[in-house]
Amino acid sequence: AALPPGSFSVLLTDPPYTTVDRRSGSGHLRRWFPGGLSWAEIARILATARRKLRPDGVAFVMTNGDGLRDALTAMERAGFTRVRTITWDRRYPGLGGGLRHQTEFVLVGYLPGSRPLTGVDLVAVAAVGPGTAGRWPTQKPDGLGRRLAVIAGVGPGDVVLDPFCGSGALLVGSKERGAAVIGCDIAPAAIRAARRNLGVAGTGTTAKAGRRPPKAPGAGP
Repeated sequence: AALPPGSFSVLLTDPPYTTVDRRSGSGHLRRWFPGGLSWAEIARILATARRKLRPDGVAFVMTNGDGLRDALTAMERAGFTRVRTITWDRRYPGLGGGLRHQTEFVLVGYLPGSRPLTGVDLVAVAAVGPGTAGRWPTQKPDGLGRRLAVIAGVGPGDVVLDPFCGSGALLVGSKERGAAVIGCDIAPAAIRAARRNLGVAGTGTTAKAGRRPPKAPGAGP
């Protein structure tokens, strides 16, 4: 919220949505997902971010299939003039039992003057597997951020923001393409991981620890 209008050109984030049932799920799900935000709360953050985007800016916001409808509503409530969907093929099923998901989704939020995107709306990048040494619990592969940076035409002069950066993996590709990146997270461990991971991609990275935003009236946990 402290950033002035026109501060950044691309919003690229995987927010901590509460679609996953953290209470009745298996033990590892309860440990990995101790809390999160409802899509109503995330919508408020996205609305703030939308007001800070440059006129040619664009937003990429991730969700899984269970949260797709609520995520679309959140993007619309945030004020994006048009929303379309990119499908991410993870190449192997996600965590849990029963009917597991092999795909997730990246919602693209447009402004009236948003830059044109190039490529295709299906991205096939292998997910970071469970048990991988040193992985962040919800870590996305560096390759996914790289592909999205190419689709958005990210380059020198761009500033890319991830307000829920976790390990910083989604920002690596933008940093490699010469953009400045800003990563924020409430978890000090996430900030440490992001600084390590983004240090590989270059210098000049900003990573900040923040506070959980106030709960929206009537919002979930």
